[in-house]
Amino acid sequence: MAVCGLLTSCGGELQQAESAGTGAPRVDAARKSDQGIRRDKKLVREYFPELGDFEAVVWKGEILGDARSVVPGPSDFQVSGVVHLGDGDAARLRRDYAWKSEPGTPVVLSDIRPEVPKGADWQTSEDFTLNITDDHYAATFYADFDRKIVVFDARNPERHKTP
Repeated sequence: MAVCGLLTSCGGELQQAESAGTGAPRVDAARKSDQGIRRDKKLVREYFPELGDFEAVVWKGEILGDARSVVPGPSDFQVSGVVHLGDGDAARLRRDYAWKSEPGTPVVLSDIRPEVPKGADWQTSEDFTLNITDDHYAATFYADFDRKIVVFDARNPERHKTP
């Protein structure tokens, strides 16, 4: 299941532990600073292989709605991140897709917002987005090719099957 693969690997929400002697929950201070932010590349590459062999990524996934629901079934989830492309992948994406200027700032999960550069020359591509999503889920991809960055935000993305 996509939710399990992406979100269990992202570490989920802040872990709680029992305070010494009180039985009250406390937020684990070591986990609080990262707030579920991840830097591992493997799952992002599995979900968005079109981004290529990028150099770095900062991302986070969250289950949407009430994750404690007693009704079994799949949950909706959102994942946002900032990908730092290598020279070759930046050139390939710029060359292989039609891009248009997109004013404003990409919408991402709140914990990822500080990672999104201000003053970027954002561009979007309907063809690129369709190539990734195959029209099966909602996603946005903003590229700044001068900075070699792609910012993504997706709801219920699907893992690509390897041949």
